[in-house]
Amino acid sequence: MLRALEASTARLEARVDEVNALNVYPVPDGDTGTNMLHTMRSALKYARGAEPTLPAVSAAAAQGALMGARGNSGVILSQVFRGVKEAFANTDHAGVREMRRAVELSRRYAHEAVSAPAPGTMLTLTVAMEDAAAREGSDVLDMLKHIVASAGPAVSRTQQENPTNRAAGVIDAGARGLQLVLEGVLSGFTGEQIPLSHIETVATKAPATSAAPSWTGAYDVQFLVQRPSRPIAQIRDEMMKFGADCVLVVGDESLMKVHVHTLEPDEIVRIGLTAGRIGDVVVEDLDAMTAEHERATGIVVAPSSRGPAARVGVVAVVPGEGFAAVARSLGASPLRGGPTMNPSTEELVEAIKAANARTVVILPNDKNVILAAEQAAKVAGARVRVVPTKNVAQGMAALVAFDPKKDPDEVAHDMAEVAERAHGIEVTRAIRDATVDGERVLQGEAMALLDGRVVAHGEDEVAVLCEAALRLTDAEILTLYSGAGVDETRVQHAVQRLRAACPRVSVEVAHGGQPHYAFIVAAE
Repeated sequence: MLRALEASTARLEARVDEVNALNVYPVPDGDTGTNMLHTMRSALKYARGAEPTLPAVSAAAAQGALMGARGNSGVILSQVFRGVKEAFANTDHAGVREMRRAVELSRRYAHEAVSAPAPGTMLTLTVAMEDAAAREGSDVLDMLKHIVASAGPAVSRTQQENPTNRAAGVIDAGARGLQLVLEGVLSGFTGEQIPLSHIETVATKAPATSAAPSWTGAYDVQFLVQRPSRPIAQIRDEMMKFGADCVLVVGDESLMKVHVHTLEPDEIVRIGLTAGRIGDVVVEDLDAMTAEHERATGIVVAPSSRGPAARVGVVAVVPGEGFAAVARSLGASPLRGGPTMNPSTEELVEAIKAANARTVVILPNDKNVILAAEQAAKVAGARVRVVPTKNVAQGMAALVAFDPKKDPDEVAHDMAEVAERAHGIEVTRAIRDATVDGERVLQGEAMALLDGRVVAHGEDEVAVLCEAALRLTDAEILTLYSGAGVDETRVQHAVQRLRAACPRVSVEVAHGGQPHYAFIVAAE
């Protein structure tokens, strides 16, 4: 058993880049090969520490696979190990009956783990494995050889069975990874090397558009619960109402693994906490991974269907995931952009189309994006109104005034009017010595920009923030958005100083997630 684990892990490791290149799903766990290898290494690590008996090694490998599972592929692979563990729980002999049972349970648990099983995936191969194992025979080695032989045609079928794979012109990454694991198992049992076949990882030269489930606005949430106090099936059912396309909740009474794509990550974490203390927590932005995946592969994952066009929609250019969440909550479609990463005219046109509205209002939220927005409005082939917001603070104020029930022209007018009255403070650090707006700023100094003009600078970022805020004598509400990498201690320090400096103003806090700017303040 241990030799089989070592051989299968080594075989997957030798082809991990190939499996990663096959992946066409733009999710944070999108490196399928890396995720499966992480799972295999963890299974092998636990197995090496177990007593040298078949039940102990199988149980340890299953525990390690579940502990190390990453992404859909890793979680599904861990369920294959679960089937092996249960089949070998009470025997020191892996005979034909036990092997057949291991394959049957692996197929069953893998399918049960997935809320909406799709064709042309790893699951296709588990079915082929079960069919191959069902053949009459009395020799375990012959059974393994037949399972491995059946894997090739099953993996090839995934290209045609799965619409996303077909659009990209590749076989399924997870199925290929599992094929490599099976080949390694056979090699470990026989001691013979199986030649590594070459798989074409890019079959289409033109960018492919895939009709896959949309993860727009969603997060990827993963965590473990040791010794869950509630039934796993009950937890899964409760999480289903908050899940997007993926709800994987697997494990047993000793350990539960959760992997969910959701618009409400806080709800998934809350439900997990009702079962016990959570650990190994991962929460990632699926939008960011989608954009990165499309840039890297040219594979554009599009929603499979669109509803009727709305009367009016809004596209808001935002500099961070926190601002994106706020924009969505106010009814807008966020487009990532801002300083150093301004969206192109083409990206704005695509966002206008994706908004699916008869009239679209664009909030550039940066003076350097306004021209591109105006160009996009001319070529988008839709009715577009550009409200020339010069910073994200103006954009957030304008969104508060968005009323989709009003006439589109009235909506644009109201949003422009509110934006004109709004003010924004941005706090960053100078990257070089310079004289800006009559102020001599030294490299490394904190500086505060009020509506784009430097009004304060110095060593203390919070002091310059407060100095800028004191200029807003008519403000009633200040919303402080924290930047990427700004910890809670810095945020609370800034809030306390801001409240002390402006005692008559209400100070609210939100996470903006913007790079380069530690704090952005929107004044109303």
